[in-house]
Formats: sequence, C-alpha cells, structure tokens
Amino acid sequence: MKRLLLALWCSTNVFAQNPLSVSLQSRNPAGGKQIVQEQWAAAKTAIIVCDMWDLHHCKNAVSRVEELAPRMNEVLEKAREKGVFIIHAPSSCMKPYEGTPARERARSAPAAARQPDKIADWCKQIPAEEAAIYPIDQSDGGEDDDPAEHAAWARELEARGLNPKAPWTRQLPALRIDQERDAVSDSGVEIWNLLESRGLQNVILMGVHLNMCVSGRPFGLRQMARNGRHVVLMRDLTDSMYNPARWPFVSHQRGTDLFVEHVEKRICPSITSDQIAGGNFFSFSTATAGKKRLQVLLLGDSTTEASIPKMLAPEEAQLEDGIRILLAAEKDLPAMDVYNLGLSGEYIQRLLESGRYDRDVATKPQADYIFIRYGLNDRSKREGFETNFSKDFHTLIERLRKDHPKATIFPMSVIPYEVGSNNASINDQVKKVAEEEGLAFFDIHPRYEAELKKGANMLNYRRFSLAKVPEALLPIVQSYVRPGGKDPYVVVLDNRLDAHLGHLPGWFADRHPNLAGYQVIASETAKFLADWIHKHPTAK
Repeated sequence: MKRLLLALWCSTNVFAQNPLSVSLQSRNPAGGKQIVQEQWAAAKTAIIVCDMWDLHHCKNAVSRVEELAPRMNEVLEKAREKGVFIIHAPSSCMKPYEGTPARERARSAPAAARQPDKIADWCKQIPAEEAAIYPIDQSDGGEDDDPAEHAAWARELEARGLNPKAPWTRQLPALRIDQERDAVSDSGVEIWNLLESRGLQNVILMGVHLNMCVSGRPFGLRQMARNGRHVVLMRDLTDSMYNPARWPFVSHQRGTDLFVEHVEKRICPSITSDQIAGGNFFSFSTATAGKKRLQVLLLGDSTTEASIPKMLAPEEAQLEDGIRILLAAEKDLPAMDVYNLGLSGEYIQRLLESGRYDRDVATKPQADYIFIRYGLNDRSKREGFETNFSKDFHTLIERLRKDHPKATIFPMSVIPYEVGSNNASINDQVKKVAEEEGLAFFDIHPRYEAELKKGANMLNYRRFSLAKVPEALLPIVQSYVRPGGKDPYVVVLDNRLDAHLGHLPGWFADRHPNLAGYQVIASETAKFLADWIHKHPTAK
C-alpha cells in the first residue's frame, strides 16, 4: 500500500513539475495572428477526441481520417504519459463500449453541481459569430468525393450491411483506448460531469469535422467556450467537411484553414500537436489533397496588394478572391488557386534585390499563370526609368521562367488613377517587353478607365490627414481614424464621409482602388484568363 501511495505521489509530482507549455494562437478581426504562451497543469487538462469514426459516408473523409489517426494516437499516448485525461467521443457509437471500464468511468462520474443550460444540445452558433461571414458553404453536406467513386463507395457500404448515409460503428481502432485511464462518452452531460468532478479546466479538442461536429457537438468547441472552459482546438489534427466545388471555391485544405481562422477569431484559440508530442505538426499528404488545382500568381505594387481594403474589410472578397470565384463560375475551367504577392511601394528592382523575390515568389507552388503589374513606383523611384524599367522587366521574366518553368506569364498595363491618366510611358514599355518576350499583353487600362467615367471617385478609397480635418468635424471622423505615426489618417473605403469632407482640397487625392475598384480588376483579369485558356485548350 505504501509503495502504491509513493508511486501515485511521484507520478503526481512529476506532472506538477512538468507542465504543458502551449502557444495559443488567436486572430484579431483583420486576421492578424496573436500568440499567448501559457503553462498548463497536465492534471487539470483533458483532450476530447471528436468523432474519429471507423467509417464515413464520404470516402475521401475516410482516407483523411486514416491518414490523421497515427499522429493523433501518438499525441494521445504522449499526453496520457504526461497526465492528461483522454475522453474518446465517437458520437452514436456507444454500444461497442458498453460495460467497459472507460465507458463506465464516464457514466458514473458524479453529477456536476453546475449544469450549464442546453449542455446536452448541439450549439450551431455563439454570439461572437453572429455578425461574421460564415467562411465556407457546407450546405451540400461537404461531400468532396468524385460522384462515380462516391456511388461505388455507397454500394460497398450497403454490401457490408451498413447504412451508406451513416456507416460509422465505433472509433477508428488506430486510436488506442486505455481502459484504465481514459473515458468514452458522446454525451454533453456526461463529459461535463467528468470535467467538473476532476477539476479539468483546460480542454483540447481534436478530431473531425471542424465545421460541424468539432465545433457544434454538445461537448464541442462552442459549448466549452460559452460555458467557461479554457478550450483550444488542435488545429493540425482536424479536418472539415467541405466541397471545393462550393463557395469560396478553394481547395479542401484551404477550406479547413478558413474555418480554423474563423474559430481563432470568434470561438477559441488553437495549438498544434508538436506542442504536446514534439516533432513536426501534422500535414495531410498530396495523396489526400484532392484534384490538382492550377496556380495563379499576382505580382505588383499597392494596386495589387490592396492593404487598406484587407485591413478595413478583411472578410469581404478581395482581388484574389474575386478572380478565383469568377473563374470557378466558368464551369469548363479547372479549379484554380490565386495567390496575391503584391506589396505596397514595390517596384521591380526592389523586388529582385531586396530578397523578397527569393523568399516569397520563388518558393511558391509551381505556378501555371503569372500576372505582372508594375510601373507606377518604377517611374517615380527607379533611376533611369526610360531605359532601366524595361531591363528590370526582362530580368524578372527571366527569373520567373527559371523558377516557374511551366507558367504562362502575362505582363499587364497599369491602371489609370483618373480618367485621362497619362500612363503611356509605362504601358508602352510593358507592351514592348511582352512583344519581345513573345508573351500576351494584358491591357487592363481601358476597362478601368471606362469604369472611372461612371463616377470619378467610385473606385478609390479616401485617405486624408487628420490634421487637415476642421476641428468642428473631428467627432464625425473619430471612428475612421487609423494610426499613421505622427500623422494619423482618416480612412474610408467609400463615399460615406463625402457629405462632410468632400469639399476639402485633397479629400479625393488618394486614387488607390477600394473594393469596387479591385472587383473591376478581378472581373477583367478573370475574363482575360478564361478567354486565353479557351483559346489554348491544351493549357487546361
């Protein structure tokens, strides 16, 4: 008995002396990452494994879960050794575990003195999510199987005597259940009782599927967060139910990433598996990545980057989103990813000599199409613009051909800031470079100018020095002020303050595109690329 007590004391002492060091990642409304370092007592921490079923109606989901399981089991073993309490929650699959110690451990947990309202129910939204744009369209159930393969999978499940719409029977066997230490339950009430009775304040959720069960189950992220648990998502050990053929027409993994970002903004922080088990965090392989997607890169200056629209309206469709969504509407085109690599203030020489090209452009996935729109900053900042701009452009194309040998490159004209903008000195050089390189020249200037004629200030945002605002109008602009060092600015994306400040000299001086302007660029870019692909069918 003394030996047993000594062993228990030593074990508890080790857990207390070796806390879990975790880096909690959350996001601000604009999507910026915020990291907080914490030390957790393992004895006050639980892991809930959500719905890692043996089978699923989506064949691709089964493949991804099977790929996920070995790393997840490794994490569970390491966490268990450290003293973390493991709760296995394969919903609707309690029958195989009836009478086992792990199942009885959950059933016999003392009833909690504090029983949250609706803890037995699904939670589809918490207040922090109400004003948010839901990041992915899952209205079709998220099936991403090839239709023929899905039909064959359904027939196979039926042949096994299973319901093809709900074939799961138990947790995936690859995840070991320690009958001496773990618990098994799919009940929000039972799991809450376990947490309360054991003083488990820290909760880690892992499993599938993030946009459905992991977030919404009675024991999921929302219920834990709204009822005061210190809950986190293990973001690399999860997956989503998302079909890339649905909005926002991104890859399956990107769809999962978008929902992780939604969680980090509005539900709870996240951590990664390496923080518990060491090694590298988990990533799905190319074998489960889905169909190949064409890669589109956008290179350019501030008129490409769109830093202000991204800051003020981070959840709305930006330039790259508009291009991708419009291309997806062309049903005969392959799926595409669009990467915006624009940077404010940049010109070609700076891109090449600053190291940014090697860091950000050369390392991107092999591109299929690259759009280049430089010239405005080159004209104002590059010495010997008339001779050096063309040389720089040729050098950039040479580098791109080396690093992205499969890519079709499209030199672009710059956009006009105003109707009648004299950009001929830029656009003529770009056109000549395209001809000399044997490339198609994309002239976006006429379309953008035509849109400007519909309303001279419809396509630009307003950025105006706060120091120039009359004192009497300071209260009306207060909520639109953005830091700017010694000179803060009033920044708005549209005409909402024109009635007050439109008469001031310089109010309309900043001609950078707003969201409407970027959608003009997106519209013309998608049309140009779709037409080009249709005329070059082998490019698909």
